Amino acid sequence: ADGAPRFSTGRLAGAMDTNRSRAKVAWEVAGACAVASVVHAAVKLALTMRDIRRMKRELKDTPSGRYKGKDAALGFTGELAMERTRMHDWLHAATDGLPVCKMFGAPFEKSHTWVITRDPACIKHFLKDSFDLYTKFDPTRHPFAYFFTWFLGDGIFMFRHGRGAPDDGHAWLVQRKIAAGIFSKANFQTNMGEVFTAKAGRLVRRISGAEERGEAVDLQELFFSFTMDSIMKIFFGEDANTLEGEPCAYGSAFDTAHRCMMEYFRSSVRALTMLKHAPWPIGGVGGLGWFIHGWLNPHLRQFRRSCNTLVAESERLVAACRADPKLHERRDLLALFTQAEEKEKFSSAYLRDMVLNFVIAGRDTTACLLTWMFYVLSVNPQVQEKLLAEVDAHCPLGTTPTLKLLTPSAMPYLHGVLYETLRLHPPVPSDSKEAYADDVWPDGTKIPKGTVCMWLPYSMGRDPSVYPEPEMVKPERWIPFTAPAPQDFPVFQVGPRICLGMDMAIFEAKLVAVSLLQKYRFTLKPGENEKITYAPTITMSLCNSKKQDSHNLWLIPHKRA
Repeated sequence: ADGAPRFSTGRLAGAMDTNRSRAKVAWEVAGACAVASVVHAAVKLALTMRDIRRMKRELKDTPSGRYKGKDAALGFTGELAMERTRMHDWLHAATDGLPVCKMFGAPFEKSHTWVITRDPACIKHFLKDSFDLYTKFDPTRHPFAYFFTWFLGDGIFMFRHGRGAPDDGHAWLVQRKIAAGIFSKANFQTNMGEVFTAKAGRLVRRISGAEERGEAVDLQELFFSFTMDSIMKIFFGEDANTLEGEPCAYGSAFDTAHRCMMEYFRSSVRALTMLKHAPWPIGGVGGLGWFIHGWLNPHLRQFRRSCNTLVAESERLVAACRADPKLHERRDLLALFTQAEEKEKFSSAYLRDMVLNFVIAGRDTTACLLTWMFYVLSVNPQVQEKLLAEVDAHCPLGTTPTLKLLTPSAMPYLHGVLYETLRLHPPVPSDSKEAYADDVWPDGTKIPKGTVCMWLPYSMGRDPSVYPEPEMVKPERWIPFTAPAPQDFPVFQVGPRICLGMDMAIFEAKLVAVSLLQKYRFTLKPGENEKITYAPTITMSLCNSKKQDSHNLWLIPHKRA
């Protein structure tokens, strides 16, 4: 019929040929890409393994650590995953009696070449004397740095310095210089002292209610609430009252993100290492393989959700500070950075990440110190009685603890208890840097470029050659007090990256301890001592479960006559 559509078999055949040609080209391109990806991965792996062989040759004269995985296909990685709940004791045993030793993981992962030292001279060398040669890990190459940067962003903890820094360390230096402005002696005596005293008063009131009811209290939870409330005011100019039950999305999300990140990474280290070296698009740091593996893991899914909360809360703090009409009158840490942003051209993301970094610095470390300090007092009643006597003699009930009243000379036993706690339970029990150039340590150890260099405050504090009867709590070790060289007692790091808030943390911990001991003595709840261990997190909090699924320090407060 005249109105019917015309049908051309030739035109149809041509279209089909064109489609077949395009499909063929697409398959050829895909095949070429796949071959190129595999070749690229193979070449990259071959070059990496060449570098690792060179590193092993350089380290052939370095003693090996005592670990079971020396002959395993993936080195220490399997043992690390198995021992993740007691990692610090595992490293302590592996390095016992060895000033310097080496440990190897997967033979195709450069970051699994470890040199661990307890030697103060070597620690001083790579953290101070050769500072520019050793720095933080590159998050585009190092699996743990990738997740830590996801957690905290680009802030003072993750900024690199020296040869390993893309900006020669400018970002780190600027952030440290501005932050140093808040850690002055004058600020300790005024703003910080006032905030710590007010928040400690709330802490005492919380405990008084439990004491009247004859109940045990979770001091670890209260100490984390105390430090959160304190730094929210001192660092960010915001009043928080988690001590009295007000919700804090920030603190809850921070703790959840921290624990989930560590559990995921340590349990998945073998899978992540293998996937890192797979061909594109599966392989690579942050590649499709990691994405799928993380999406299937409940710990990483919770980590993502918690990080989203942290970002939102940090951005809220930054926006509120910028909008404050009295910004130039404020002296909190966030205000100092906001006041400097016009000159330094800080972005919103920069300020947000700064907030995240200083939360872990100002909250977690001091809360961990206080928790372990009161655990030590509760299981060493003779030590607690001596400290109570010193409190009664030098800072009795009704006296406000001040910087002057809390000095080592004024209250030497208090200072000794604090340093014994730091020795046995350092808030950061292990730490590391990466060598960005070949080097030689003072003892002759050759350090090839790419080596992970680790030091262990946890193990150094348990060295019987330095501390006789190291498991015993003896505050008298520190009386009269002579400050140890940082490399001998590297709890607060060494060199240019030494902890800015060290004096603040010590002052804060002493003020809280005295405020509580003026009114109460503490005993550990029956049945709890055999449960106590540490959490496998960056900062060493306390667990009251060998499975590490409970994080409480249950102490019974007793009102003093």
